[in-house]
Amino acid sequence: MPKTAFIVLKSPVELDPSHMMKRLSDKKDASAVLIEDGIYQAIQPLAAERLEKVAVEVLVCSEDLEARGFGQNDLILGKAVGYPEIVDCLMERTEKSITL
Repeated sequence: MPKTAFIVLKSPVELDPSHMMKRLSDKKDASAVLIEDGIYQAIQPLAAERLEKVAVEVLVCSEDLEARGFGQNDLILGKAVGYPEIVDCLMERTEKSITL
């Protein structure tokens, strides 16, 4: 089970979270939670490839995905989940969270 949840809010154009995630956690201990424009990290091929190298689990907010006109089939990486599963990840399954 991942120990650290990295909450990614920004698109790959604004931020590459993989560098910070690699510095702060091992892949086996890292979960990425993509919300707001962070969902693009799981849709754009190069960003998804970088993220896959540093996170064992990738959760994509389904509400933010749908608000931007995308669905589960558009994801290259991760799975679309609702807010209850995101809250469970942040509050119950991980020891700490870091917002990037």
